[in-house]
Amino acid sequence: MTTRNPRSHRFLCTLAAVAFAAAATTSSVAARPLEAIKQRGRLLVCANPNALPFSSKTGDKRGFELELGEALAKELGVAMEVGWVIFPVHVARVDCDIVFDTIIDRDTNEDAHLRVSKPYTVSGVAIAVRPGIEGIKGFADLKGRRVGAIVGSIASVRVGQKGLQTIPFTFEDELVEAVGRGEVDAGLATPGSIGYYNLTHKDAPVVLVPGDESMPEFQWQVAVGMRKADDALESAVNAALDRLLADGVIHRIYASYGIDQRLPAKP
Repeated sequence: MTTRNPRSHRFLCTLAAVAFAAAATTSSVAARPLEAIKQRGRLLVCANPNALPFSSKTGDKRGFELELGEALAKELGVAMEVGWVIFPVHVARVDCDIVFDTIIDRDTNEDAHLRVSKPYTVSGVAIAVRPGIEGIKGFADLKGRRVGAIVGSIASVRVGQKGLQTIPFTFEDELVEAVGRGEVDAGLATPGSIGYYNLTHKDAPVVLVPGDESMPEFQWQVAVGMRKADDALESAVNAALDRLLADGVIHRIYASYGIDQRLPAKP
């Protein structure tokens, strides 16, 4: 029996990934400096064993987080080791060095004593639209439609406050699949999940409509969350990300999972 992925709905809350990484600081001891990681010879990355397109313990594809982890570890001159986790509390037990897909939120990051790298992509809440439906260009166009959303997510709460009732789903992959089968007209999901669905359903993809400016809280910047890091590790990770972005490595990794990697717009 396959264990469903509890991460498949946590990414619809703008602070959920931050909370996941913040939980990793609860077992804090002294900072783990870059030199200690180099002496150990490995970078310990926390990941979920059943969370494609993010990560997977089995199958041909490892997930973009683990491919990013391998590329980052190589830039740092060490090997990557994976610490498999399912719930946030497990991060502290595994004592991992980094967590990918950490949302940049200054107050939350500081409260958690969590260091974050420069952003390497942007994510948020997008709209998956059933093929054949026209005229949906943003959240305001969803009124009168059958719209699915993850139960209790910030997406369902905020659109509900604007008068849009949604159909509850527990898992994001199930939500996008329901859109593809025509059971709902549209669904509120992350661009990554929608892109990966389309990659694996090329014969019948859904339409991905990016989030619009009417709900800026549905867009966020994504970075590497570093547990117990020192200044040297933070600087090394940022420098490595610069190289991986300049060489197109990060873009190619995301593209291999059907995801459009985008950097934040310059102010």
